Amino acid sequence: MRHIAKTKLFSSLSVLLATLPVGVVWAADHAAPAPAAGDHGAPAKTADATKTPSKEGAKDKDAAAKTASKELNRPRVIVHDPTSEEGKLNEIRGFMRLAKKAIAEGQPDLADSFLESIAAVELPDESKKVALREVAEVFESKGDRVKAIAIYEKLSTLMEVDADAPQWQMKLGELYRDTGAYQMAISRFYGVINMAIKVGGRDFEAHQGLARRAQREIADTHFVKGDFEQAQKFYNMALRSELSKEDRAMVLFRAGHCTFMRGDMPGAIAIFERFLKDYNTHASAAEARYMLASSYRAQGRAQEAYDTVLDLLRNAKSKREADPKIWVFWQKKAGNEFANDFYQRGEFVNAVTIYQSLAALSEEPDWRWPVVYQMGLCFERLRLEPRANESYQYILDESGKPELKGKKLPDSLASLIEMSKWRIEQLKWEGNANQSIRALAGPEIKDYSKLR
Repeated sequence: MRHIAKTKLFSSLSVLLATLPVGVVWAADHAAPAPAAGDHGAPAKTADATKTPSKEGAKDKDAAAKTASKELNRPRVIVHDPTSEEGKLNEIRGFMRLAKKAIAEGQPDLADSFLESIAAVELPDESKKVALREVAEVFESKGDRVKAIAIYEKLSTLMEVDADAPQWQMKLGELYRDTGAYQMAISRFYGVINMAIKVGGRDFEAHQGLARRAQREIADTHFVKGDFEQAQKFYNMALRSELSKEDRAMVLFRAGHCTFMRGDMPGAIAIFERFLKDYNTHASAAEARYMLASSYRAQGRAQEAYDTVLDLLRNAKSKREADPKIWVFWQKKAGNEFANDFYQRGEFVNAVTIYQSLAALSEEPDWRWPVVYQMGLCFERLRLEPRANESYQYILDESGKPELKGKKLPDSLASLIEMSKWRIEQLKWEGNANQSIRALAGPEIKDYSKLR
């Protein structure tokens, strides 16, 4: 296999040398001055030349002149001295291009061979870091985090005191976290903080910014890992440092999320109320409302939970414009969960109010029809039979529209249509039965004193 890889390497390199723009010089740029017009490179006439050239001779001269002109202007590859610094830099660039090409073509082993060739070039490591970093970025873009990690680790080892070393450590932390190696990730983020402590002079502020970011990354890693207690400690520390408005909003939200996940509902309520007061239209505001409502419910504050869910459903239209998909997701999740909960607890007024708001979120049958059916059940429990009948009839009317006729519906919707028909028949039967009972009982008694 190694022999095959080397064969591919030399074959690819020969192709590269024939096509690389680096080191190519147009011959015309270095050619001697062109012959005078009309000479076409032919010997000058002598003063005593009296013979007129034949037509055939003139044609031959013209052809020779055209050939000479093409030759003068043809691009020629002038390879730099491979032992010079410029030649070695060109060699690194060439291997870098070949490595990136191999990755793009799904040949990581061949790319590894080119990386080894870059490392073997006799130049200081500083000259190789750009090429290595670019190849690592290509590996990362292709989802091969393991090989990207290997390159960044090599960079960190070869150039430990390089100005870019903190950035490589940060990138390593992110890559390790993405692969689930949480302790390795945390170790690399701590490495960024340690580097920032040692740095002084002009770069101090920049490294301090990296250190603050590393602190948040450690908190995020604990969060992803599920260690909410440790995550909250780091988020609280981050809140005491200098943060941009967006970073502060995100850190505060995550701190509230950790508090909620730890079961500290009073603490979660305090944080989410503060978050929604300061960042009411933030991308995470919808999720914050859901967790705030859940915290209220856990504390037995049902009315506040109900009001929070209704606020999420009814008043979020302008707030969700920045990220409508996220807002709609949390509206559906919160509304469905709380409406079903109210229904199970027998609070049908609250349940049907939330269902009505849910129905307005989407006109798609697979969303709206089940919600309208639930509304019908709520109206039945509230003894509002006409409203219940309207709900079930809505489903039948929608299913009979021309665009749905002859169309194969999902089994869930087909069942819903049949259940709606059955509920309408049931309501009709109950109505007739009640009328019969009232007829048998006679007129309603308004003055019970006359019965004495």
